[in-house]
Amino acid sequence: MNICIVEKSIKEIELIKPLWEQLNSVHLEKSIYFKNKFEKFTFDKRTKSIYEKSQKGNIKIDMLWNSETENYVGYCLSSIEDTLGEIESIYIDNNYRKFGLGGKLMESSLSWFELNGITNIQIGVVYSNEEALPFYKRYGFYVGNYILKRK
Repeated sequence: MNICIVEKSIKEIELIKPLWEQLNSVHLEKSIYFKNKFEKFTFDKRTKSIYEKSQKGNIKIDMLWNSETENYVGYCLSSIEDTLGEIESIYIDNNYRKFGLGGKLMESSLSWFELNGITNIQIGVVYSNEEALPFYKRYGFYVGNYILKRK
C-alpha cells in the first residue's frame, strides 16, 4: 500500500468533501438523539465555520493520498485559535483502517500543535461513537466533560 500524507491549504478544503460526507453519515447512523442535526448538516455549513476559524487562527488539512488508486483515503482537519488546538475532524475510509494511518494523521497534527506551542488540545467525539475513544486515548485524550444539549 503506497499511501502518504499530503498537506493541503484551506483553499483546497473541497478535497475532503467526499470523506467528510462519509464521516457525517457515520455520525447520522450512530446518533441516538440528534439524527436530525446530521441529516441537515452540509459540507457548506461545515466549511463556513472552518473559514471563520481561519480568520482568527490557523487551519491544517492533512490528507492521505493513495498513489496506486490515485484517491484520497483519509484526512485530518485541525485548527489553532488563540491558545486552543482542536482536531476538528478525522476520517479514514473503511477499507484503509487498521493500517496505522489514523495514527500518522494524529501525530502530524500533534506535532503541528507542539511546533506552535499549543498544549491545550481537544477533540469533540459524537455521543455514541465510543469505539473511537480508545484510539484517542492512545494519544493522551480522555473524556473531560459531557456537554448536554436540549432536544
